[in-house]
This record gives sequence, C-alpha cells and structure tokens, in this order.
Amino acid sequence: MSKAIKFGLGGILAILLIGFLVLTMSVDSIVKTGIETVGSEMTGTAVTVERVSISPFSGSGTISGFRVENPDGFEQDYALEIDDFSIELNILSLFKDEIVVRNIKVVSPSIYVEQKMPENNLRTIMNNIESVSSGEASEKSLVIEHFIMTEGSADLYTQIGGERSARVEIAQIELNDLGRGGAQQAVEDVIKEIAEKVVNQSLRAAAESGAEQIQDAIRDFFN
Repeated sequence: MSKAIKFGLGGILAILLIGFLVLTMSVDSIVKTGIETVGSEMTGTAVTVERVSISPFSGSGTISGFRVENPDGFEQDYALEIDDFSIELNILSLFKDEIVVRNIKVVSPSIYVEQKMPENNLRTIMNNIESVSSGEASEKSLVIEHFIMTEGSADLYTQIGGERSARVEIAQIELNDLGRGGAQQAVEDVIKEIAEKVVNQSLRAAAESGAEQIQDAIRDFFN
C-alpha cells in the first residue's frame, strides 16, 4: 500500500473520529444546556446538571448530578437531587422543532419538603412553574413517551412548633405519551405535568405519613 493511500485512509479515519467527538460533545452539551436553562427559567431557582453522557447513535445515556436548588428563604440547599437517571431520546429530534424522548427512568430521587409559614418550598417552586406561559422558556415542543420514577423518598422539615424532621417513601409515578395529542405540546406544558405529579405525590406522602411528630404541623399546608 502506497504512502499516499495510507495517508488518505488515515486522514479519513481522523476526520471520522473528530466528527464523532464533535457530535458526542454537541449532543451532551445541547441536553445539559437545555435542562439547566429551561429548568431554571421555570422553577425560578437554579437547576444544574453535573454531567450528561448520551450515545449519538442509540440516543441512550445517563444524566448525572441533577439538582434543583431551594428558593430563597428556605434552609435546605436543594428541593430535589437525583444522582443519576437514564434517558433514551431520538437524537435527530434535538435539531428539530419537536424533541422526542422515548424513555426517562428515575430511581431513588431525594426530595426535600421544607415547611414554613405560610408556604412550603415545593409549592413555591410549583407556583413558579405554573406561572410560566407556553413557549416562554423554549420555542420547541416536547414528547415524552414513557416516564417512570421509583423508590423515591421525601425528607420533611418544619420549624412549626419546634424543629422537626422525618422521612417518607413516595409511591411510584408512571406517565405515558406526554405531549402527544392533536397538536404539539410546548416543553413548558410537559414539564408542568411531570412536576405537578411529583410535587403532589411528595406532599401527599408527607401529609399521610405516620410521622406523627410532624404531620399535624404540616398537613393543612399541603392541601
């Protein structure tokens, strides 16, 4: 094989490798930036992700270090922490008007419920989310074909009647075909649907818990 042919093959391989690396970094960056930008805009607090690793071929990957900070005025650092969750999406849809996510699986999320007079942190965040209009945080639409959250727990904190805390388990949450319908559904509307389910489930678990030392102090505020 001549030097010219070897050089040509080497050049093609180098270009393919560079293209693969650029595509990989591009997909990871698009997802990370999208989560942090739209999430922060909607919750009214900082939403951060440590790392995104998604295959540009299969669309499957992991999002690590997902955190939603508490609003100002609350003592705990975060309202929600997820060490890792899996995601499978249609890669090409990232570059279109409608993003299609085939599956999101969240295992063992940590949710922190902090009650103060007259509000709690999750309701404060949910109020911010509900105040965002469709298309305000993102011009894209979103479809999530399957979402499941399992083995969740909520840590409860209140200083009403003295400082108290407890931990409760959250029932499994499973949603299908979010954003599907006769018309495209904005990113904001799909996120609202998931957030409302998670928040309501967390607060219901807190209000119905057997943690007698705090349930009487906080039940009325979860309604």
